[in-house]
Amino acid sequence: MNKTLFFISVLFITTTSVFSQCEINPYIQDNYEIDAKILALREIINNPSDPDYDNPFLPVERIIPFLEKLSAIYENPTNNSTIDSLFNEFQIHANWENFGGPNQAPFKIMHISINNSAPWLEDFLNTGVSGFPELDNLINEYQFTIHSYFEIVSIERHVVYIETNFDFLNITALLDDFLAIEDIESSYPFVLFEDRFNYNGIYYTLSNEPVSVCDIFINEDIYTFGIYAGDCPSGCLYHIHWDFQVNEDCEVTLLANQENISSLFSIHPNPVSEKLHINQINTEEYSIKLYSIEGKLLETIQYSPKSINVSGLNSGVYFIEIITSNGNKQIKKIVKN
Repeated sequence: MNKTLFFISVLFITTTSVFSQCEINPYIQDNYEIDAKILALREIINNPSDPDYDNPFLPVERIIPFLEKLSAIYENPTNNSTIDSLFNEFQIHANWENFGGPNQAPFKIMHISINNSAPWLEDFLNTGVSGFPELDNLINEYQFTIHSYFEIVSIERHVVYIETNFDFLNITALLDDFLAIEDIESSYPFVLFEDRFNYNGIYYTLSNEPVSVCDIFINEDIYTFGIYAGDCPSGCLYHIHWDFQVNEDCEVTLLANQENISSLFSIHPNPVSEKLHINQINTEEYSIKLYSIEGKLLETIQYSPKSINVSGLNSGVYFIEIITSNGNKQIKKIVKN
């Protein structure tokens, strides 16, 4: 029997595990603290009215509930083999890019676009110090250094990637501070492309494609663990998700998994300058929602469009959500040049 099908066949189990108290397991504390921070940051940046939306540093009290819930799943008092495999064999961790929705959770790198006419640009690129107090104060306070940069000659700008030395920073909270500086034309959080491929578990295939991406994401009280495969540079064609319901008392219910699902759509070109084309694999009608990198809905397009004109968008990262008439959803990341 194909190993993928065999593994799927044992997953349709529902069991309830009672974790007596919401305690933090030492293994989760040591190995899933970054995951808990990513999950907390997603919760925060998904809601601009959140009290910590503009806080660059995550309060400990926002992180602890996620460590507790992950611990409740990990404790696995009924010794369910599926739960053990997610932590041991698959070693599933949260992904910066969030394959469960449009909100990334970047916490290390920021993209800033600087006008070539900025009098401090050359000094900044050469030394990391601009001599412009407003910029240097931000760089020093949040321990940024220049990661890399390049020039876009056609628009007379330099794109500079700056990286914080803090282990975790809410980059979204700092965007307006950098954008307020004269000659900085744009700023947004950034995730290195190679960081998408975060899967380090056992070798495993979906539809004969090796798994290269994993993620943990949350919808209300449902914790979802996922693995992804198949053309992941373009968004991943195949996945399996395992869902857990975790209530406030840390009672854990393992729900039936979502089987390996093929992508319903493909998009090209990506990166895109003017028109993004949508190729449909089936004949369902669909609509499209366009989101900013912060998760703000920018546009809804009805009536199964075959292409989207994105020429009016600023350069940066966006997400499109494709929703079929049968309720199927697919989210893809696009880069606007």
